[in-house]
Amino acid sequence: MAWHWVKGHAGHAENECCDQLAVNAATARNLPPDEGFEEKP
Repeated sequence: MAWHWVKGHAGHAENECCDQLAVNAATARNLPPDEGFEEKP
């Protein structure tokens, strides 16, 4: 296995949008429960 550094974001519009959504969610209050994932058995 070899590890290679890959530059993140780099001005990609979709990645920047996802980053902003993550920042907003991380700092938000009163978020609804996450019901989008099933528990592993």
